[in-house]
Amino acid sequence: MRQMRPRLKWHKLRRKRSDAPFLRQNLAAGLNLGAALEVDLVVTADGHFLCLHDLTLDAETTGTGPVAAATRDKVVLLRQRGANGEVLDEPPLFLDEVAAIVSRLGKDSPGLTQIDIKEPQVRFDDALLKKFAGILRPLRHRFIASGCDAKLIRHLRKAAPDITCGFDPLDLYDLDGLRNAGDFEALADDTLRLAPGAAIYYLEADLVLKGIDRGVSLVERLTGKGAEIDAWTVDADRPGLRQVLQRLIGAGVHQITTNDPDELEIILQEIA
Repeated sequence: MRQMRPRLKWHKLRRKRSDAPFLRQNLAAGLNLGAALEVDLVVTADGHFLCLHDLTLDAETTGTGPVAAATRDKVVLLRQRGANGEVLDEPPLFLDEVAAIVSRLGKDSPGLTQIDIKEPQVRFDDALLKKFAGILRPLRHRFIASGCDAKLIRHLRKAAPDITCGFDPLDLYDLDGLRNAGDFEALADDTLRLAPGAAIYYLEADLVLKGIDRGVSLVERLTGKGAEIDAWTVDADRPGLRQVLQRLIGAGVHQITTNDPDELEIILQEIA
């Protein structure tokens, strides 16, 4: 069993939980530190890729309503909201801006950015897939594209086989409904069947831990062909944090998603 210290991934580009999501300065800082970073992605009405977690503008910007009904020229007039809803000076971040920052920092900034697509496959026609791939392809070694919709990930891999892809099986299970070893084994089989070529599988941390409690290592079952495992989301205020981190390390996860990477880094250095 792998016992190395896992990487920490900055959830929503947060370096600490009080940070607003998707801050440009955190993107640059994380890239320069060689961190693993996460940027969520939704699509505007006119086919631009916006870095938001929600499918609506209300919580993360000064706008309202569905992102799918807003055009880019309207979104750029909005401002981001902080973790407590406060209005910031910066407009929302777009994927092409992320790519420009990655490109500007160059090869000397070794960070890797996960683009987590929140949209279903039906929003991505061939033209949109081509546009998405065109943004990432020149910097393909610096990005990994992921999502919960296995069909979307398969279409993306077909449209752009040179782009690294990951998969989160969140839509395949109800954690409370997984009761025995057979349930976890079936989930692993379904995950591999639906996304057999994923480079990283993004697994809910509680899913990994509950599987171990039922005698099934999802990490071992999903990494047989060289894939990695990201366990999400483990924050500094989680009860029994040290034990949780020790168990995830023992399980062999390669990466842990957190809103508190600076705090967790100190703890990992002590226990791993």
